[in-house]
Amino acid sequence: MAVTVTVEDGSIVANANSYASIATIDAWVLTNPHDTIWSALAAAAKNGYAVMSCRVMNEQMDWDGWQTDDEQALDLPRSGMTDKNGNYIDNDEIPDEIKNAQCELARLLAIADRTADNDLKGFKQIGVGSINLVVDKADRASVLADAVWNMLRWFGSKTVSKGTSSVYRT
Repeated sequence: MAVTVTVEDGSIVANANSYASIATIDAWVLTNPHDTIWSALAAAAKNGYAVMSCRVMNEQMDWDGWQTDDEQALDLPRSGMTDKNGNYIDNDEIPDEIKNAQCELARLLAIADRTADNDLKGFKQIGVGSINLVVDKADRASVLADAVWNMLRWFGSKTVSKGTSSVYRT
């Protein structure tokens, strides 16, 4: 079943699943002279990456402010958001920086699955004979690339994984 991109334009679009249209993402990618992947994708694949990038942004971000309608499909639009200069953003606006961030994330997701678990997860060191591989846990591409985060950081914070904790009695 093909995915259809339904763009949230700030008017609380029913069933919205993206902040950017495919045309917007196409135009963004054209500004990157290093990309050769996106333009070769079929329309169905582009739609999938557009929807996935929006979903990943909403999962990875704790947006400032609050939703304008408790029935809206996506996290944005929001009231109480400000831009990098401290100016309030209208509660029926999706900032261009957020659309640009989604475009860049869609492009990056088409190149590699940034949401997948690390293939070396669980290994600290692997050795065979005289060959020894030590895994650097910090050497892993984050889901939100620095370029994407730098566009989004004015509008909220990264979601912090809650994880689990152990409690010991003494």
